[in-house]
Amino acid sequence: AAAAAGARGGAPLNPAPVPTLNFPGGDLPGMPVVAASANACAALCAANPECLLYTFHRSGCSYDKTHCSLSGGGCCWLKAQVVPASGPVVNNCTDSAFMRLPPTTFRPLAPPPTQAKHVLYILVDDLRPELETYGQSNLTHHAPHIAKLAKSGLVFDNAYCQIAVCSPSRMSFLTGRRPDKAAIYNFINHFRQSDCGLNMGDTTLSGAVLRSEKIGNCGWSDPTAACGGSGQCCSLCSQDARCKAWTYTVDRTCTLRSELGSKAFAKGAVSGVLGQNMSTHAAWTSLPQHFNNHGYLTMSTGKIFHTEEGGSLNVDPELNGEGMPPNMDPPSWHSGLSMRLVNAVAPMNACDMRGNSTCPVDASIDGIVTHPEHTTQLCDKDIGNEAVALLRLAAANSKATGQPFFLATGFRKPHLPFRFPAPFLQVLPNLENVDVALHPTLDPSQPSIAHHDDTPQLTPWDPPAKSVAQQWRLYYRAAIAWMDSQVGRVLQELEDLGLVNDTAVVFHSDHGWSLGEHGEWQKFSVFEHGARVPLIMRVPWLPQMAGLRTSVLAELIDVFPTLNDLMNVPFVAAESGDIDGKSLVPVLQNPTDKALSNALKPYALSQYMRCPADKSKPWQLNACLFTDRTQFPYFGYSIRTADYRYTEWVEFNGTDLTPIWSRQVANELYTHVGDQGFDFNLFENVNQNTTLPDVRHVMSELLHQAIANQTVLWRKMPRN
Repeated sequence: AAAAAGARGGAPLNPAPVPTLNFPGGDLPGMPVVAASANACAALCAANPECLLYTFHRSGCSYDKTHCSLSGGGCCWLKAQVVPASGPVVNNCTDSAFMRLPPTTFRPLAPPPTQAKHVLYILVDDLRPELETYGQSNLTHHAPHIAKLAKSGLVFDNAYCQIAVCSPSRMSFLTGRRPDKAAIYNFINHFRQSDCGLNMGDTTLSGAVLRSEKIGNCGWSDPTAACGGSGQCCSLCSQDARCKAWTYTVDRTCTLRSELGSKAFAKGAVSGVLGQNMSTHAAWTSLPQHFNNHGYLTMSTGKIFHTEEGGSLNVDPELNGEGMPPNMDPPSWHSGLSMRLVNAVAPMNACDMRGNSTCPVDASIDGIVTHPEHTTQLCDKDIGNEAVALLRLAAANSKATGQPFFLATGFRKPHLPFRFPAPFLQVLPNLENVDVALHPTLDPSQPSIAHHDDTPQLTPWDPPAKSVAQQWRLYYRAAIAWMDSQVGRVLQELEDLGLVNDTAVVFHSDHGWSLGEHGEWQKFSVFEHGARVPLIMRVPWLPQMAGLRTSVLAELIDVFPTLNDLMNVPFVAAESGDIDGKSLVPVLQNPTDKALSNALKPYALSQYMRCPADKSKPWQLNACLFTDRTQFPYFGYSIRTADYRYTEWVEFNGTDLTPIWSRQVANELYTHVGDQGFDFNLFENVNQNTTLPDVRHVMSELLHQAIANQTVLWRKMPRN
């Protein structure tokens, strides 16, 4: 029955329409037609087997230069599809809903488990655990809906990302692999690319040329975008049976060769061998894809995988286009039920924080822009609207067919720019009363390579004006409050549909964020405020966890195996041994067992690279976001135990992508004894590496051992 529901012409599911939701384009012929109401429009869609969704525009209502010009009622558009680059959009005059599941030829590898439960997976961008749930006052912070979720779930006080930058972090936890195993560190590579093993930096080859192609046109508006870079070149070689080697140059040219030939130095060039018949990421199964394979209806809206960059020139058209992986990874979702081109549909429009700031938007507190003719919409309103529509569709489909669902909802705030409805400033302190970091500069004991300079201040030793720091902090918190309101909409919809008791909810961000501590802003670090994330899990059929907290060391790579274990959708044998994460279900089942919490994971690992333009100023221009991984000069590896954080900054071997421990640049040691995770001002302010030498020695050995245990051995194998 579940599979039949996906066929065109299947029985209408008829979920309730969502106010302010509009799906432009994809119309059936002869649209619009007159309808007296949204329900009447729904009836027309239900009667037409070609209609998958509809939009109704009320008569006499005008918004964002749209109106209904038909007489005798409102305008009803019956639609055959969602146009990926067009919708959904916010319109205060419209109501929309899905009527049927889009058709699909996909057939799951296995049926869903007996009495399967649902999954609501909520991801947030750039959110550090600075919430009431994590000890903040509701007089200075405002996220009541996340707090409500926490009261019915389990809060993880010590959860960590594996790399503090959006795309690599998401591809890490959505595949359950650490960044070193995925060899994904920045905005160039993604896990659907082939992996060609040992790449050669600053090297060109002389082998006979099959063809040369310019990598680009990946759907991203930036003409300098790498669009997959050397990883894309490796993939193109793997798709050509004649190709044995390849070279990628800084002008984005990919040269495929029929033989390796000799090697020669070429600054910035990267060369490698064929990626077929080797360990390849493209065969990995993502978290949502795993549920798709087990018969779940998998859907997404917003930012789940990364939204920028992308791929081009691939044989498979689904691997060409914007996003990492391109098009939000179609194998992960039911066809037609994922937001493929997030930047086109829910863009993060710019705002100016200086002077008369445009970041507080003239809009209602529920996100309806007052003057859409000259003010762009708020991206999380688009995402929240579609999440509600997908939930209603999934609930109706589950009732009709018994098919469980997996809905991933990715809100974009509080990522910069901090754009939010202006009324949210009324629930936060006035600007002059906003606190600032107590340690706004890098201490002399802390190495400058630990710092990233994408900040509102010039150097890590020169703090910004207090008013500037206050505005950044206030607007960050306002963006959180706005995002929280949309999280609340989705959770309330789950409750209104009567699905709370049958749905596991997982909430977390992709990494932390810095707000001036040690002169650090944004992410791009291995400091505690860059690596630590909020993580909340609610599992109603495990009532013993409700309203509790756990101090277990958790990593985002643990989410994948936890959900598989929790929902009884196990890995296939070939993949189970390759996942780096560990199931946290024992903690969910026994949240008060301190011995279990202490024994489950002895440490959490995070890492970040550094590519300074001037090595004498390692804190400047050092993010490595568009530097080929073979060219990274330095990497920071950090290990967090219950009591300490220890970090080593070392030179990096760009050939086999491993740290050179013998070439250490700096190290950091911080005690976290007594750290309850509620105040970033209290810890990591002074490097203790010289005052606690015995601890440093033990932590260094533990770090080296942990990294050795996760090394991909095949990458060290010799090549012809």
